[in-house]
Amino acid sequence: MKMRRLFAGLTAAVFAAAVLTAAVTVTASAADGAGGFSWEKTEGYHMGTESVTDKDGKTVVTFKDADDGENAAGFCAQDGSGWDWSDYTQLSFTLQNDSETDISFALALGTGADWNWYQSNINTSVGAGKSVDLTYYLKSEEWSFDGTVSAVADLFAVHRINMMVLPTEKGKTVSGGVTVSDLKLGGSASANVEAKNGFYVDGYVLRDANQNPFIMRGTNYAYTWYSWDGLTEKGLQEIADYGANTVRIVLGDGDQYTKNTSGEIANLIQICEKNKLVAVFEVHDATGKDDAQPLLNAAKYFANDIASALKGHEDTCIINIANEWQGSTNNSAWQAAYTDAVKIIRDAGLKHCIMCDAGGWGQGYSTVVSGGAAVLKADPEHNCMFSVHMYGTAGGSKSTIKTVMDSMKTRELCLVIGEFGYKHSDGDVDEAYIMEYAQETGTGWMSWSWYGNGSPVEYLDMSNKNAGGTLSKEWGEVVINGKNGWKATAQPASVFTAAAQTTKPVTTTTVTTTTTTETTTTTTESTTAETTAAETTTVTEQPKATLPGDATMDGDVDVSDAVLIARIVNEDKTAKITDAGMLNADVNQNGQPDSDDMTMILLYIARQITSF
Repeated sequence: MKMRRLFAGLTAAVFAAAVLTAAVTVTASAADGAGGFSWEKTEGYHMGTESVTDKDGKTVVTFKDADDGENAAGFCAQDGSGWDWSDYTQLSFTLQNDSETDISFALALGTGADWNWYQSNINTSVGAGKSVDLTYYLKSEEWSFDGTVSAVADLFAVHRINMMVLPTEKGKTVSGGVTVSDLKLGGSASANVEAKNGFYVDGYVLRDANQNPFIMRGTNYAYTWYSWDGLTEKGLQEIADYGANTVRIVLGDGDQYTKNTSGEIANLIQICEKNKLVAVFEVHDATGKDDAQPLLNAAKYFANDIASALKGHEDTCIINIANEWQGSTNNSAWQAAYTDAVKIIRDAGLKHCIMCDAGGWGQGYSTVVSGGAAVLKADPEHNCMFSVHMYGTAGGSKSTIKTVMDSMKTRELCLVIGEFGYKHSDGDVDEAYIMEYAQETGTGWMSWSWYGNGSPVEYLDMSNKNAGGTLSKEWGEVVINGKNGWKATAQPASVFTAAAQTTKPVTTTTVTTTTTTETTTTTTESTTAETTAAETTTVTEQPKATLPGDATMDGDVDVSDAVLIARIVNEDKTAKITDAGMLNADVNQNGQPDSDDMTMILLYIARQITSF
């Protein structure tokens, strides 16, 4: 057994000896504790634990004089044969601190034949008498393992869940108790998401009313400041003609800017739909405000002032409540305020997909990482997506850009880069990598902005006129004609093109050849009918991989796919894989998944190769 990393303060000898004993122990008592597991004291270490009691789906633990060493307080659930968690991405539960003292909490998992040990990378502090909802992302690279940071491997064999309570200050002790409840696994790759009559989130993916994925490629349009120039319709048509599929439209709710009316919104929707543009409406009045009231006022504007114009257009419009609300980056305040704002909109009967900007002037992505899942969970429609704006802070380096997009994907939060430029007052922006990695990850983006930026940021204008202008070389040309720009990557929403569903049946292609003495004419058409003409040859297309490497069919290529292929190769009878998954697993296309396919996937994940 290999213990890759230990809980803080415990000696390797004590901890390893204790877990070696636990490895051959299978709990046989009734599983009436948190999550349906049976929990117990960890023997031989974590000596500060007094009792562990399971009842009615909750686990109550008491401890005395627990420190940050061998006398820490710990409790565990275990299964010698191992639980199969390969289909899940999240472990969540509620932790209630029943103590009169603040505590620090950590979690670890023992997985695989070698009992590899993965510890939560950051301990969570919980105030005396307080309760906190915790979510751990199993496939996110945020677990400490063997001196490195990684995702949890061997999720098909999770032997042990270990929880530990420590004092918040080194050298101190803590006494009291905790209660764990509502423990569950989530983010199932095979879970069905209910389709809607408009745009809706399916984990990281935004889908349209036809259930097809939709990736935004667009720009921001400063309507509320330039509505008077009479060029709105021509400007939006020009944006569409250049290849955009989305436009984010600036509105005012009356708090700071002139309130746009319901009639104006109806007209904008009509223009956008005519030009096959998805309209994202945002209120700019709340920009940079830390008080929650401007955000709630923006929500009330959607709910009370323009709801009549929006209803019935759930398939072409998205509600972006407020631009860059919160100048600070206060995670808990952001979560609480957006939970309330979403409720205001839902109480008005609006069922549109709702977009929430990150705090910190749109660049404080930690607000979404910390609270996005809670906002999504609180939404009765379960239909919120999140926007991070990328300038010099969030978009200044490849590592940060990658972190933002990867963090959202592993959390199964639908992300769009709501604004970005090629430079800004807070520094240079790596716009090329933003567009490149967005294309690689399927992340939407909207540039800032089409026209109308004032001094000293007029360089962010894509065009020098609202309509009929010239594209700027440094920005407009890059967004539209660049390697990953609109013309190369944008696809209209299928609600505008009547495209078929994502899942397509096998079709039959009929090739008919007619010969005369003068000419030979060949025509090709797709049909589902049979033909008996002597001159006709019918060829049935063979099923093809939808995403090479995606054996688990979760829309991503990651470690879980390599693990599943390894189990198939080793003839693990409990391994579950669909026919479509088998096609994706056969990366080298030799007719069946094998160890070479697994190796190629691992090289791809490690970026040793960029494609299959």
